[in-house]
Amino acid sequence: MSYLLFIAFLVLILFLRSYIIRHIFTPKRKEVKEYPNATYDNIEIKLDIGTLSGWHIKSERTKGFFLLIHGWSSNKSDMLRYVDPLVANGYDVIIVDVLGHGQSELKQNQVSIESFVQSITATIDYVCVRPELSRQAIYVLGHSMGGIAASIVNATDLRIKALITDSMPTSLENISKSMAGRVTIPYMPFGWLLISWFLIRGGVFLKAKREWRLDTILKTQQSPALAIHSIHDKKVSVSNVDVLVKESNFKEVIKVETKGHHNCVKDQYFWDNVFHFLASNEKR
Repeated sequence: MSYLLFIAFLVLILFLRSYIIRHIFTPKRKEVKEYPNATYDNIEIKLDIGTLSGWHIKSERTKGFFLLIHGWSSNKSDMLRYVDPLVANGYDVIIVDVLGHGQSELKQNQVSIESFVQSITATIDYVCVRPELSRQAIYVLGHSMGGIAASIVNATDLRIKALITDSMPTSLENISKSMAGRVTIPYMPFGWLLISWFLIRGGVFLKAKREWRLDTILKTQQSPALAIHSIHDKKVSVSNVDVLVKESNFKEVIKVETKGHHNCVKDQYFWDNVFHFLASNEKR
């Protein structure tokens, strides 16, 4: 009898593990349904681990490039809300589907923080090796998980002129809660086990523990960084931005009153704050 109970318990654990990997740690591939209003070029960046699919939207002037990086289980269509003001103000825009999202393929089994970081670095590499693009300044705007991945890159990569984060989680605990979505679980021990599995599946558990210490990364941003966060964000609490105020070298942190996790850009002063921040740090 005890032997049968043990087998049943083991089967249950394996089933739960499989369910968690498939439904929480594997983002749903949302179809790209919306396309840019302006003229754009399709871009494709081939890597050993997959292929990045993206859009290049050109402005009439050449102030620089903005790389737009979406969050977990999202895609490049969801970042179109940022495009028009940037193009109107003279910035070219490149949006990519992060590896394992949208139209971008990932050969590995598991999307992870690493695949977000690799997507950002590969896109910057793409810009830097193209003669017609390489002379322009590179800016990054990352939403949610895209923001924390961009912060990891900005902690070491000097090619970024400035970083804007929107609704960014600032700890593994909050990343776990954000990924879990509507599933409410205590971080200790369940959330910690989930995020550990996520890092192990992504092959970056030790790297996250040793190199990607978020408390250190947020204090060592190489280029000026601005964080914007809604006080009404229920998916990634505004307490995340309080950490940036007290324990980071982010140049500026702004709280807005729009509702939801994706609506900071609807704040009437969002773009005034962004462009003022860029202008005030232009001479860096």
